[in-house]
Amino acid sequence: MAAPFLFDVALPLTVYYVLRSQGTGQWQALMLSGTVPVGRVAVMLAARRHVTGFETFMIGMLAVRVITSLFTGDPRVLLIKDACLSVAAGAWILGSLLTARPFAFQMGQYWSAPAAQHGRDVAWHRSPALRRALTRLTVLWGCGQVLDSVVGVTIATACAVEVVPAVNRAKGLALLGLAAVVTVLYSRRCARRRGLSLFGAVPLRTRKPRVAPHAGDPHAPDLPTPELPVQDTEERTPHHDRA
Repeated sequence: MAAPFLFDVALPLTVYYVLRSQGTGQWQALMLSGTVPVGRVAVMLAARRHVTGFETFMIGMLAVRVITSLFTGDPRVLLIKDACLSVAAGAWILGSLLTARPFAFQMGQYWSAPAAQHGRDVAWHRSPALRRALTRLTVLWGCGQVLDSVVGVTIATACAVEVVPAVNRAKGLALLGLAAVVTVLYSRRCARRRGLSLFGAVPLRTRKPRVAPHAGDPHAPDLPTPELPVQDTEERTPHHDRA
């Protein structure tokens, strides 16, 4: 988390305001500050030589930002355009609901070690509750990106150009933090109530059932029992016997 914050938030802001303090124009400062995230992605790709679907999307977003910036010299238009890119991110996240794996599952795979990815894939097929939970988180994150864009465009339109980069970065971090808090609370709720680890290496946890003491011998030890998978079905109303 430290590297993305440094290269995508802190350094671009620092470059922009340092250039402005040296008399660089607003449009030029915005363009040059935007090269910092591009440089980070380029170094990452050169080191890994492998691109995931999520990274492909991020590269596409950066490419669109750079190319469209060349067609305008108005810094306010550039800021509004940057804010509008969040709509594309939200559309891509929500659009993943129509694919075999939603965005939240893809992010879990991206963060997992290769050995854990197979287990997560198996759990996705076996657990309706896991699929339902990750789908809900995908909707949350996608709508968060759309909200980020709406607020960002409003800020870019109403505020002075000099303060827009800092205010929009602060707004983005606030919304990201809110989404992270909701995600953590919801993940803990799923773990507590259904035994699901939404982003863990073992999504379907196990539990040991309680064993009653042996009848007539209160001091007898309990016999060991194998671990059983947590049931992953909705609570069902018991069927009553027909008369």
